Amino acid sequence: MTNIKDKKIIAFDLDGTLAESKQPLDKEMAVLLKELLKHKKVIIISGGSFSQFEKQFLPYLEITEDEKDLYSNLILLPTSGSLCYQFDVQKKDWQITNKEEMPKEIKEKIFSTIKDFIENNSYGIKPYKEGDQVLEDRGTQITLSALGQNAPIEEKIKWDKDQEKRQAIKKILESKLPEVSFSIGGATSIDVLPKGFDKAEGLKKFLEKEKMKKEDLFFIGDAIFPGGNDYSPLLEGFDCQKVSGPAETKKIIQTFL
Repeated sequence: MTNIKDKKIIAFDLDGTLAESKQPLDKEMAVLLKELLKHKKVIIISGGSFSQFEKQFLPYLEITEDEKDLYSNLILLPTSGSLCYQFDVQKKDWQITNKEEMPKEIKEKIFSTIKDFIENNSYGIKPYKEGDQVLEDRGTQITLSALGQNAPIEEKIKWDKDQEKRQAIKKILESKLPEVSFSIGGATSIDVLPKGFDKAEGLKKFLEKEKMKKEDLFFIGDAIFPGGNDYSPLLEGFDCQKVSGPAETKKIIQTFL
């Protein structure tokens, strides 16, 4: 594995890497990340929305008022990096510092096409819980969550453990919507982004803004496989490490610390 001690930025996927899908960051991971923030810039990049970071990640990091300076080393890239949030010390809040727009007419076509596919699919796409959403507009990204956002994690894992269903669905949708990009994320999700946009592009845009190089960054994710939403950084030439889950991520951070 590449020695991350020489890297200026350590980037992590969220679901499946730092925490289980849609589950809170655990105490041990929070302690490790806080320690890492004392030494490195840390990027968290996820297919989820910023509101998901507010539910799943930020409260459990437990950064106190006396530790707020650590936020200067934390960069949040929701919706696969098509949004960038950084902490404004003066305003004491998270601010958008970069945004990749998705045109309204493209969004309308995506929703129409995917809704039609859902109504006629044979893959078992339907909310596990009544009233839950399977198709969500995250502003700069649209996400299909096959069992809904709030399905139990064990049901999500059971639905498509080997990604075969989502690979097949992705292929069908790509033929219907060639003007956008698709990637597999989380346990049941397929993310739809502006054409050519993915996590690698999100990371590159941040590095360009900060006048930093690709070689400065090390990326850790669980979906580093063809079609996975962590695969693009590897294809783009970033130094990467695939993990099986949060337990392995902890070991990597502990080795560094």
